[in-house]
Order: sequence, then C-alpha cells, then structure tokens
Amino acid sequence: MTVRPRLVFLLLAFAVLIAVGRVATGGFQFILTQFWFTSGFFLLLLLSLVDQPHFSKDANIFVNAATAWVSLLLVPEAQRSGVWWAFFAWAAYLIVASYVLMWLRATDLYREPRPIQIMARVNRQIGRPEALFSAFFLWGAVLQFGAASRTLSALFLFWAVFMILNIPALSGAVESTLSGTFKWDKPVDGTLDRVISPKVAEALLSPDAPVDVVGRSVELTRDGRTAAHAVAIDDRILAGQRISRLAITSTSDYWPAVGRSAGKATQIRILDRPADGTSPPISIVDAGSEIGKLVLLVHPDQELQSGEVLWVQRSDSGRAFYQVISANVVERGMQDGNAMHAVKVTAGELGTWNENCSRFEPINWVAPAGQLVYRARESPEAPHAAPPGTEKVGWVPNSSFPVHVVVDDIVTHNTAIIGVTGSGKSFLAFHLIEAMVRSGIKVLVLDLSRQHDIYLKQHNPTALRAPEDVAAWYAGTSPIGIYQYAAAVDGYPKATADFAGAALAEVSKAKLERGKNIPAKLCIVFEEAHSLVPEWQQVAQKGDEQQVNRTSRSILQGRKYGMGALVITQRTANVTKTILNQCNTIFALQSFDQTGLDFLRNYMGEEYSQAISTLPTRHAILVGKASSSARPLLLHVGEWADRWVEPPPDENHKPADGPAT
Repeated sequence: MTVRPRLVFLLLAFAVLIAVGRVATGGFQFILTQFWFTSGFFLLLLLSLVDQPHFSKDANIFVNAATAWVSLLLVPEAQRSGVWWAFFAWAAYLIVASYVLMWLRATDLYREPRPIQIMARVNRQIGRPEALFSAFFLWGAVLQFGAASRTLSALFLFWAVFMILNIPALSGAVESTLSGTFKWDKPVDGTLDRVISPKVAEALLSPDAPVDVVGRSVELTRDGRTAAHAVAIDDRILAGQRISRLAITSTSDYWPAVGRSAGKATQIRILDRPADGTSPPISIVDAGSEIGKLVLLVHPDQELQSGEVLWVQRSDSGRAFYQVISANVVERGMQDGNAMHAVKVTAGELGTWNENCSRFEPINWVAPAGQLVYRARESPEAPHAAPPGTEKVGWVPNSSFPVHVVVDDIVTHNTAIIGVTGSGKSFLAFHLIEAMVRSGIKVLVLDLSRQHDIYLKQHNPTALRAPEDVAAWYAGTSPIGIYQYAAAVDGYPKATADFAGAALAEVSKAKLERGKNIPAKLCIVFEEAHSLVPEWQQVAQKGDEQQVNRTSRSILQGRKYGMGALVITQRTANVTKTILNQCNTIFALQSFDQTGLDFLRNYMGEEYSQAISTLPTRHAILVGKASSSARPLLLHVGEWADRWVEPPPDENHKPADGPAT
C-alpha cells in the first residue's frame, strides 16, 4: 500500500473513532485526556497504517515500547492496578530486549545464533502495534466505560472490524484491484526465500508448481501487488525442498515491500515463457566476471560445448558476445548447511558484432552482475563476404560467425601456426599461402616436410636448389618458391639463414619512404621450424646458434621492406623465442607441450592456454593483430581437406633435391 491510500484509510478510521467518542462522552475532551483513545486506538491506527503496516523492525519495537511507556503515564495512580503493572513490565521488556538486539545483531537474522533468532521473532510478534496497543485500547475502554456499557460495545465492534478485516492488507488489495495489478485467479507456486543480490533471488517452490520452470517468466507479488518480474534460471530439489534461482528482470515501486517479512511472504507465480521470443536464458553473470571474461554457474544438466557462443544484453540495446573456454564442477554452500553442485563456466569476451566489417569489436567493461546469459543460436543478420584484404579462415564453433585474418598483417607482423601432427596445421598453412598468392605476395617455402610442392602444384612453384636461385625467382612470375632440404646439407639452420639472407637482399632493394613500411611483398614459410630455427639448447651442431641469430635478424630487418614469416611447428619449446616473440598473430591448434603452453599463456591468458590441449582436430585459438577479433577466440578451422587431395604418384615428378630424408 502506498502512502496516499494509507492516509485515506487513516483519516476515515480516525473520523469514525472521533464520532464514536463524541456520542459516548458528549464532547471532545477524550482526545487529550482519556487513555483509551490517546494511547490505544489512535496509536494503533497511526502505527499500523502509516509506520508499520507490514513489519516491525527492532528499532520500531523499541519506539513502540517507549511510546507505550509514556502513554501508561496518562492513567491516574488510583487506577494503576495489576493489569497496569503487567503492561508496564511488557513495555519494559520490549525496550530492553529490542535495545540489546540492536547492539548484538550484525547480519541477516537467519545467520544469527539461535537464541537471538528466537528473541527477535518473539519480539516482532508481541511488539507489533496490533498486539501492544490493542491490549491497551481494550483495557482502557473497559476502565473508562465499564464492561456492560454500550459505548464499550461500540468501541469493541470498531476494533474487531479493524483487526478482523486486516485494514492494511485490505487497503493494498483495494488499491491493487483498482490499478489492475491484483489477480485473484493466479495460483501461488511458491514463496520468496531470499534475495542474494539486487538481481538474483532464490524461491521455495511448491511440489505442485510446473515441472518446466527454467526459462519461464515469474511474477513476485506482495500483499496482492506485483513487486517484480523475474526469469527462472535453475530448479532443483535439495534437502526435501524445491529451490529455484530467479534472475530479477524488472521491479515496481512496491519492490521495497519485499523486505518486510512479519508474518507475510512474497509469493511466486510461474507465468508463460518470456514474451520476447528469445530462447530461455541459461544463467546470469556471476561473481568472478571481469573485463574480458564472463563467469556463470549453470545447472549440471545444461549442456554446453567448448567454443560455444553466449551473449548478454548491453544497456545500449546491443549484445555482448562471449565464448565458452573452460568449465568445472563447483560446490556452493546453502544457508541450511547443505551444498549444491553447479558447473562454473568461464567464457572469454568476443565483443560486439560489427556487421559492416564482419568482426568483433572489444568491450572495455565488465558485464553487469545478474544480467541474463543466453546461448547464441542465431547467425549474423546477413552473410558477408570477407572484407577487402582479408581471408576467411573458419568460423566460431556452433555458430555462423565467420573468422577472418588480414593477409597483409599475416606477413608483415609475422604469424605462427602451432599444433601436433594431425591437428590440421598443414592445411591451414596451404590456405594462408594461397591467400597470399591471390594478394600478390611472393611466398618462399623452406620445406623440411616435402609436402608443399605436392599440395601447391597447381600454382607451378619454382624449385630452389641454392640461395643464389632466390634472386631469379623473386624477379620472375612464379608466386611460390620451394626449397627442400637435401640430405647432405651443411646443417638446416645454416641453409635457412642463407635463404633468409638472400630473400632480405632482394626485398631491401626497394626504396623506403620516411615514416612508412612497404606493404607485404614476401613471406618466408618455415615448415618444421623447430629444426630450421631451433632454440639455442636444441641445436644439432656447434655454430648453429649463430645461424639462427642470422635468420632472426633477417626477419626483424625485413619487416620494413614488406618481408615477414609464417612459422609452422609442432614443438613450440624447441623454436627460438627470438623469432616466436616477433609473431604478432598465432594459430594455436591442439598441443600438449607444457613449455609451449606456458609460452602461449603470455599471448592469450590462462583459460585459453589451458584449453589448447583439449582442442578437437581442426580447431584453433587465434590471437593477434591479423585476427578479426581484438581478443582471443576459438575457431573451427575451415574444412579444406577436399581442396588439397594428394595426387597419385607421378613417375615424371621428382622433388628437386632428391628423396625426402
């Protein structure tokens, strides 16, 4: 009941009381001089309708008792019988007990020790205005008019009407009915148990409540009025109770009344599914969420997959997308000492989807606590071709969000493809090489695997036998030059350094402009890079460290001339970090090398690096400058196996440098 209806009912009740008193006494002196009026019914009306219509707190009880004490002083000493002293003791107890409780209580009542809970609940019953001042009023009326008088009968009838009809509750019902918010025909499906945060609550559902609660709208009512609307995000039976977790979606002006619990419960009514037509939410934004990361607790029966896309609504009506990267089972303690299991899901931020350029834009703020979390089942609003200068490399799993890379950045800012044998890194490398060729970028493949000349045969690659061949190939029309290491080569690192140096010599002939780097012109592909540019402690022979340093310097100096590197390896720990640290874009496919995972953690964070070892085949985590996402993302690499089918053996086709070793 809002303030205005309370004041109206107070005025009407007060007017009737004055009329009864005027008829009984023949005047109005009773208003200030007679105990039955001043300390009884007047205070009963005032406190019940205005100050404490639903609930009396410890402070309210203290004030009630102090007021009762003062009102007892209006009774002449000659009339202070044993009943008067009983009332005096009653008020004295409430004053002391409520004062002590205000000192001792420091948290919610259900968390307090049992003796404090008992004392507080007893005080709330015997310290209510209806209890305390009803007794005063009836005793004062009998004392003033006698037990057999008609005036007493009239006053008693008036009091009975006030108490039996429960005027405060009746006022709320009338007001709700007039405003159209009160519905008598809705069954009650449960009661509110507690509010965990401004947007999260728990309810105790009745056994007769609908079975399919999760995802349905919920109405919370108090005194017949709608206090809030919510969505059920969890439902389970624990310790003989059916507990549902609610996400508060909207509140009315009557929401503060939920905090009053004296003898009345906030009722739960299950409605139909959300009217907005979206799929049911799976959870809410929970504790632990931060910028770039979303944490949520989901029911153990909820099935999610690694890489799946989730979204929350932003205040500007847009959607913020996140991607599942890890999950673990956790135990959450309940207030009654029981525990509830849930799955703690961690999702990395993708950002907001930009339709114009088919990319995710970052969000530099944490998702709002308690916000509903949904699964992103829909595709982008319209299919998009890769923006100019980019190449599609896959899509976000279980969605149609495409993932692109900027081809120029793949080269000029260097790229690494990391993964165990069979994870799909070779097909990804072939795809990127063909994208470079279409962009007019020359590709020098230093191929220890002896696969590139077979799978890229349609591009008529040039077989290179010595570093001196690089100049003629670079000046010619062939887009791809491939060097396959001969068995008698004087160490792989030396040959690698010689070819890298020869490539740098060619691109450095270009004229530089002040303050500008030349666009991508040449990419050196290091296939099986752990053997070509090994870490210093992994070299096969003395002097290889200097050769690796030569290669590193060539890559570093070549950037300003449009030369970069594509590093392909299955052993991250064995590749020189001097070159890996220059790779600003990384495709991390499945890998189990702990040293390599520790290295990748610096690029993509703890959760993503831990997910690398469980990635399915042809799935990767992409991070870096060339990506269409400013943050790391897990992608399903394109299905290109049918595009590169190994041709049948050709008697006329021999690798330029003899058989593979």
